[in-house]
Parts: sequence; structure tokens; C-alpha cells
Amino acid sequence: MRRIIEAAEALLEKYGGSDVFETAENSGAKVWQRNLGGLKGFYICENGSRYIVINEELDDTLKKVVCAHELGHDTLHRELSAGGIRENTMFLDNNKTEREANLFAACVLISDGDILELANGGADISGISAQLRLPLEIVSYKLSAMNYKGYNFNVGEVKSDFLK
Repeated sequence: MRRIIEAAEALLEKYGGSDVFETAENSGAKVWQRNLGGLKGFYICENGSRYIVINEELDDTLKKVVCAHELGHDTLHRELSAGGIRENTMFLDNNKTEREANLFAACVLISDGDILELANGGADISGISAQLRLPLEIVSYKLSAMNYKGYNFNVGEVKSDFLK
């Protein structure tokens, strides 16, 4: 977990933009939105060029989540990307690379300060999710990362295959 949290923090420090799409572009990955049918998105690295492809039919929130998730693959799993990492398995708990990309996405999309501010204001995980306008599952991954850092948030059991 530490490796993933530190990789997300380093990426934000070096390439952080006004949003995840700009951060990805700043890092050298090309972000494309295309009609992908039922596929949410995928990542591929070919001939030294890195591509994050997102289904243009998704709502803006899911586009951000998918971009951050694919940026996780770019950062953590580039060597595995020959032929693309297809996102039929996004948010499945039984796939280590998918869990890692989800955790990375949560750390890129949500700051510790955002969580602490909302939690100190009395918000629970559902309230934090609603106020940040992000899926409950992404907030759960972020709270788990913060618990790893020494916080004590009640994460509970959250379904991980919500984007399947």
C-alpha cells in the first residue's frame, strides 16, 4: 500500500494539474475520449507512447474516476500494458492490479485534507462521497489509505465491482 500511496503523491507533486485529465497529460500520457461501447476505458503503452482511452458516453464523474484509474495503470503497471489493459475487470477485488489502480485513483482524486475537513464536520463515508461527488467505492479506497497512514476511519464493507 505504501508504494501506491507514495507513487500517487509523487505524481501529483510533479505533474499535478487543475484536474486529473491535465495531470495525466502533464505526465506525458495522451488522454482520448472515444465511443467504446460497453467498455469504460483502457490503458495502453505502445512504442513509448502512452494512452488513456475513456468512454465518451460516461458521465463526468465516471470519466474522472476512469482516467485516474488508468493513470494508476500507467504509473504502476506500464510493463503489463502490451495490447492494453481492458477495464471489464475494473473494481474487482480478486485482481491485484485493479485494486492497486483503484487505490491509486482514490489517492489522486481525493486529498487527505478533503477527507479530514468533511469527517471533522461530521460526515460519514456516504456523506463524504456525496459532498465530493465521487463513488462510495473510491472514498472507501481513500479511507483505507488514510487508515494505513494511522487514521481510524470506519470503512466497512463496500462492493468493489460497481463499474463492472
